[in-house]
Amino acid sequence: MGLLDLPFIQNAIIGGILIAILLSILSLFIYLKNWSFINVGISHATFGGLAVGFYLGISPTLLGMLFAVIIGVLIGYISRKGNIHEDTSIGVLFSLSMAFGVIVITLSPNYNTDLFTFLFGNILTISRKDIIMLSVFTLVSIIFIYFSFRKIMFCCYNEEVAYVSGINTTFYYYSLIVIIAIATVLSVKLVGVILSSAMMIIPAAFANQFYWHYKGILAFSVFFSIAMVLVGIYISFILDLPSGATIVFIYSAMFVAVVALKKLLKKG
Repeated sequence: MGLLDLPFIQNAIIGGILIAILLSILSLFIYLKNWSFINVGISHATFGGLAVGFYLGISPTLLGMLFAVIIGVLIGYISRKGNIHEDTSIGVLFSLSMAFGVIVITLSPNYNTDLFTFLFGNILTISRKDIIMLSVFTLVSIIFIYFSFRKIMFCCYNEEVAYVSGINTTFYYYSLIVIIAIATVLSVKLVGVILSSAMMIIPAAFANQFYWHYKGILAFSVFFSIAMVLVGIYISFILDLPSGATIVFIYSAMFVAVVALKKLLKKG
């Protein structure tokens, strides 16, 4: 039996490709909006919802989504109002959520080693149910982004001008945050809560080393993400390494290598 004949490998590849497509598309908007820290805040805050799910014996994924959306909207609200410095509000909220999650898990009678999967990811545990949920959300997100793309891009480049032009900037602002929050939770089985933000930050930043136009960045981000996920799955399976960490390591190593190479070529 070949590697591709194994059901869990098939699930891992399908799930990995879906997650790579979704997160790399969102990566463009995160890069343009300079939302790297917001994304990190949402991903870490998700842990609180996952912990409550374990404690109550309810689906950690569903409660994680709810928690991530609430924290994401709070971060967005505080960032827009500007009463507190954005970095401070994000740091406080994700620290609060992570601390709350640790306390809940410590008290939980349902504590088990599955929590490790949510923290660091294991794509080989992705089930058909996860793939269906991921497929539906990815499809809905892509349809929404496709029909709203110009308005979202306008908001990313200059939200004030977009508002004056008659675009409902508040709707698109929070819609994007909600999509990012849910996508973060759905990606935890691939790379985990701790590393999921990397898959939304690196693709567009990497693609921007080769392309300046958003179409090139978007297309290359998707291609790059799918390639890195497939390579990461293969290497992690062959060498018996944690899948999430392997995938993110390859992402990061490629980015660092390209940036360093470009600097060396300029000096030369």
